[in-house]
Amino acid sequence: MLGNSPGPFRVGVLALANDQVIERDLARLLPPEVLTFTTRIAFGGDCTMEQLAKMAPQLAEAAQLLNPEVALDAVIFGCTSGTIAIGPETIRDAIQSVRPGALAVNPVEAASGALRHLGSRRINLVTPYEPEIAARMAAQFEAAGFAINRRYDFGITASEDISRVQPEAILEAAARLGGEGAEATFISCTDFQSLDVLERIETKTGIPAVSSNQAMAWDILASLGVANGVPGYGRLLSGIPS
Repeated sequence: MLGNSPGPFRVGVLALANDQVIERDLARLLPPEVLTFTTRIAFGGDCTMEQLAKMAPQLAEAAQLLNPEVALDAVIFGCTSGTIAIGPETIRDAIQSVRPGALAVNPVEAASGALRHLGSRRINLVTPYEPEIAARMAAQFEAAGFAINRRYDFGITASEDISRVQPEAILEAAARLGGEGAEATFISCTDFQSLDVLERIETKTGIPAVSSNQAMAWDILASLGVANGVPGYGRLLSGIPS
């Protein structure tokens, strides 16, 4: 006998073809009542603004492929630098052109909302990117009303190398920036293995640490009214507002 589809909440994920981290992180951060469905967007090679912008024409079709017979509560675009290259408004328009009832979530706006929720306006920024993308990322946050206190960039160009950066290296980079003069650390990129070291970064720096995937999980949980906290992954998720 047929019944209702499983799960009260359904979230689609548009992940880059070579992202090895986002699905694992979201599976750990979202509770069982939030089901996720993932499709992939073609991407590879060098991580440059030009290459990232080429994903824009794929977004609507990819969003349409996300379990097309099921209504989704939200759709995540899983690329922080891609959000900078394409633009949050363009991403939102593409997703909602085929998923008009779904909340469109991206890492940049989710992180901005998370930082405001924490009361953090002056931030340290850790990125895996080469200088042009890192500078554009910093400029985006400055345009949104944040001040960049200090910044550390790993300078990676080959996109497949981002997920190979070890968590301890990310911890060391954030700790090197410290906490003096800053109110939070933002660690950019959905393919960065930062989730497991967020609380250690907070301990070493004395300020909250926010990552791309953690911020999107927070945005989803807060927007859907799933109010239970997610311990072990930083102050942001220690309590979710209903």
